[in-house]
Amino acid sequence: MPSSFLRSALVAGFFLLAMAAPPAPAQDGGDDRTPHAGMLKSPDVSATHIVFGYANDLWLVARSGGVATPLASPPGAEGVARFSPDGTSVVFMANYFGGQDLYTLPVTGGVPERLTHHPAREMLLDWTADARVLYAAWGIEGHARGSGLYTVAPGGGQPERLPVPYGAVASISADGEWLAYTPHTRDHRSWKRYRGGMATDLWLFHLTRHESRRITDWEGTDSQPMWHGGDLYYTSDRGPAHRLNIWKYEPELERHTQVTRFTDFDVKWPAIGPGSAGDGEIVFQLGSSLRLLDLATGRSRVVDVRIPGARPTIAPRPVDVSDAIASAAISSTGKRAVVEARGDIWTLPAEHGLARNLTRTSGVAERDPAWSPDGRWIAYFSDATGEYELYVTQSDGKGETRQLTAGSRTYYSRPVWSPDSASLVF
Repeated sequence: MPSSFLRSALVAGFFLLAMAAPPAPAQDGGDDRTPHAGMLKSPDVSATHIVFGYANDLWLVARSGGVATPLASPPGAEGVARFSPDGTSVVFMANYFGGQDLYTLPVTGGVPERLTHHPAREMLLDWTADARVLYAAWGIEGHARGSGLYTVAPGGGQPERLPVPYGAVASISADGEWLAYTPHTRDHRSWKRYRGGMATDLWLFHLTRHESRRITDWEGTDSQPMWHGGDLYYTSDRGPAHRLNIWKYEPELERHTQVTRFTDFDVKWPAIGPGSAGDGEIVFQLGSSLRLLDLATGRSRVVDVRIPGARPTIAPRPVDVSDAIASAAISSTGKRAVVEARGDIWTLPAEHGLARNLTRTSGVAERDPAWSPDGRWIAYFSDATGEYELYVTQSDGKGETRQLTAGSRTYYSRPVWSPDSASLVF
């Protein structure tokens, strides 16, 4: 693409405006919203409450569900939050001072207290029974992608490194003797049913005798260890449905038992709590729902959460999408370019004229536009059907749009026109 044309197109793109989605409908006739549980990030449960991240803030809600109340809203996105053993405070990841560090805060609110100060990446894992904070840290272990396990006092101070070579996801038993951990993690990646070399197994390490043993050997994923008494709960996709479910391991019997048997969705981001009667329970995301699993009965229930207050971020508004241009192509005349930005397909003038949004879809993502040599058509991929399919539309935005493929179950990219504009290869 000629540099002068690219500069002109990007300058034109700088002033593009996209309309955001309209507000969601109110629930129960009020102004509360019941969000998709996929938006309730990394929940944890105490004897009385659930803490979770939503819209880059931390919120509290009763174990029974209901209207949530805001807890913390530092700049940037909060990550994981975990209740202290007595349930009176939480530790969470936040960016108050330009780096992602760990902070504690009473559940009644107050001034967050900073626990860590390292500039590299950290991941909060859990509290220990003696009220220290367990976390993983990257960038300290000799190479940037290796992580080690550390604990730090709730008032801050010098972290203590746990005596294992590497560690990424972990939990320490209530008696302080056993560390359950994975040496690395890919839990935050989008891989499904993965069975390659990065698949994780669980290890047990005795913190005083310094003895270790691997307790899982499934070729898929075993991760997210959680202790309750002498039993270890974890997630695995080892079952017949190959979905991540909750499993239990009894160390004395060396026995693994599948606890949940969901077949449609994976159990995501589980965290363990004491339960209202001390029998233990696990909160987790499953599809569009937030659920609590009673460890005594093995049954789970949905927790309905409503978010109160104004929704300025989802009101219709102009949005500058110039910094969201992901791919581009030039028309045969060189007078306009076609780009993908914020999930829509646009054409931009090289010098004079208006930016034109060809698709204007909310909740649909279009990508990889390609302009036909005769100048009439623009091809692109769209997930309007739920899977990406190939479409063509008239380049002036005034005519028909046609879907060229259907029933696809694969990933498409990079459409290229034939010289006579009659065929596409991709």
